[in-house]
Amino acid sequence: MALTITSEPIRTIDGVTSNANASRSQIPFILTTTDQAQPNFKIEIIIRNADDTANLIPTTFKYSPKSDGTLFLDVSQILTEYLEKNGLVSVEFKIDYAQSWTGQAPTFVISANSYFAIYAQKQIYSSGGANLYNHILSTTGLNTALTKWSEPRIYSNFKRTIGILYPTDEGAILTITYLNINKGVISQLSSAAIPTTTGVQNLDLQNYTTAIPTNCHWISAAFTTSGGKSLNTVYYKVTKDCSNPIFIEYLNSLGAYEQYIFDIKQEVQVSSSTGIASSRAINEDYVSAKVTNIRVANDWVQQLICQTDNLSNNDLLAINEIKRSTSVRVLLTRDGSKFVQVVATNNLSDIYSTDNANNGYSLQLQMPNNFNVFEAINYQLTPSQAHLNIAFTAAYN
Repeated sequence: MALTITSEPIRTIDGVTSNANASRSQIPFILTTTDQAQPNFKIEIIIRNADDTANLIPTTFKYSPKSDGTLFLDVSQILTEYLEKNGLVSVEFKIDYAQSWTGQAPTFVISANSYFAIYAQKQIYSSGGANLYNHILSTTGLNTALTKWSEPRIYSNFKRTIGILYPTDEGAILTITYLNINKGVISQLSSAAIPTTTGVQNLDLQNYTTAIPTNCHWISAAFTTSGGKSLNTVYYKVTKDCSNPIFIEYLNSLGAYEQYIFDIKQEVQVSSSTGIASSRAINEDYVSAKVTNIRVANDWVQQLICQTDNLSNNDLLAINEIKRSTSVRVLLTRDGSKFVQVVATNNLSDIYSTDNANNGYSLQLQMPNNFNVFEAINYQLTPSQAHLNIAFTAAYN
């Protein structure tokens, strides 16, 4: 019997078929053979790109199956390392598989299906296992965008991305609607086509919106494809500018970038290293000598404690992903074109009551060495942005 794939990371759940899996959890295959008793028997695997035109990873992996001829193969760690090395959040791939033994060279067969590895993480006992079926555009329209926020916030003239899992090259459109405080329609913008790149897309909503009406309190984002697929509509809570913002971007556990503005006072700590201390040699008469200690090559580090409040329990769980994120940035401009990579330090745990709907939250971030974030931040509006912002701010004051 030839080597066959008897189980692959494709699931059909609630009418949705998905080949997208969280690489930081599991991407499982089962391969089966009847030739396992052959001398020096191995199952060989090559991970290829989706077009089968090149090796995605330049290594042939060799495995020994169990005595019954089955091999459980999890390629999640291999693909997670590939995504991290290449700065990606998703990749589509196939596997080339073959068997070999003494006197028998491998003859590779390419998998009939392709699969997506998403730089995401799901917990044990999640519905669908590591499969992300509940975030794919589908004909049910019930699946969700790549966010843990139930009511994410959006800020006037600040970058705000929405992450979607786009498994098809069908043409898709995004429809933006401005809503009043009761989510009644104020106006709906013309639907705009979005790129048809498959995998995870992070779309900046600022590129799809216009001047926000003065009575707008919510902005909805709805996705549909030419093939009748859609996502559950996302409702963004419009939030006014504050006087002391710290603009954060982070990679969430679903493989999408999100932004948040910390809008309460920040506490700043600056610490310096001891550097190299030494004393100057005495090269003059003791009567007039001034012996001094000097310090050279000392670095300093700025720690920023950011705070926010009025968070529901759901909000708190969503924002706490910043502390677990593998990529956290302080955005230095409103459009996010300039930023510094930072790390969350200390106080990485949070305590909250399950019946509390108004939580506070603090986050301590370590800046790069010898970097003062307040000297680098430039959240000034351009003249055109400032004109639009006058009406927006007036609606909340």
